[in-house]
Amino acid sequence: MEQSIMKFSGHETFPVREGWLHKGMKLVCESPELFLDEEVADYLGVGRNMAKSIRHWLLVTGLAEIDAAQSRGRSMLLQPTDLGQLIWQHDPYLLSQGTWWILHANLVNNFDTTTTWSWFFNNFSHDRFDRAVCLESLRRFIGASQKRVPSISTISRDLGCMLLSYARTVPATNDDPEDGADCPFRELGLLSYYRTSGYFHVHQTAKHIPAFVFGYVVSLSFPEAMRESQTTDIKLQEGARKAGGPGRVFCLNSETLFETVSQIEQESDQFIQIAGMAGDRTIRLHCMPPDEWATLFYEASQEIVNV
Repeated sequence: MEQSIMKFSGHETFPVREGWLHKGMKLVCESPELFLDEEVADYLGVGRNMAKSIRHWLLVTGLAEIDAAQSRGRSMLLQPTDLGQLIWQHDPYLLSQGTWWILHANLVNNFDTTTTWSWFFNNFSHDRFDRAVCLESLRRFIGASQKRVPSISTISRDLGCMLLSYARTVPATNDDPEDGADCPFRELGLLSYYRTSGYFHVHQTAKHIPAFVFGYVVSLSFPEAMRESQTTDIKLQEGARKAGGPGRVFCLNSETLFETVSQIEQESDQFIQIAGMAGDRTIRLHCMPPDEWATLFYEASQEIVNV
């Protein structure tokens, strides 16, 4: 993964909130020029900084992109990406957990614009930690990767937003609406925060991942393998360790990745399988680019709805 640019801002310290991306996509798809209006916050029904945050999340999750043909100077219009159009067509309210897995995978694979997200899931090795340890590890990583290091307050705010996005508080509390409690990424079950000890815990247990969403993640991180003719084999250990791969995105080690893929194999109609014997196991899957895997996921989901 190329590590040339690092960014630690844009979200205005707000995790994604329930309904935000629907509001943003509605504007992008139906009236994109309104994002350039001074009153865009009113159109979205949020505060001014929240409107900036919504624009940021639309871009970094891969739902929207800059429309270069229609932009002039600083007046940068947004347009939906192919993925954004697909989701707007099949899941406009972003109710499917599969949608949030896809957006999460995009964040983990987007080092340049969501550096802290990418670093945490790809490079941070602790499964139990407190915030101070996590912050110091991130600071050292940045210092070793680039000459100019942002202020510790900037790094801390970015890390805080990331942790708020994913960590469920244990025991649950009557959360302040400002703390990100309604962030849909929390529903992925990747991270918990224990109030009594002040420690975070990364959940590396096997997870129920839709087959085509799993294929989407593998194709993001192994693009060269997707150029094979029909199927390709990914070593299980490589799938667990590769930056941006299924082990990193879904927080799985080799053992729980095997359990997860074994469950997927029973549901995927030959699209994804476990091959080989113990010690030399591989993940065998059809060769398709990410957009084709995403299309299959939403088409399959639509078929279930229509049954």
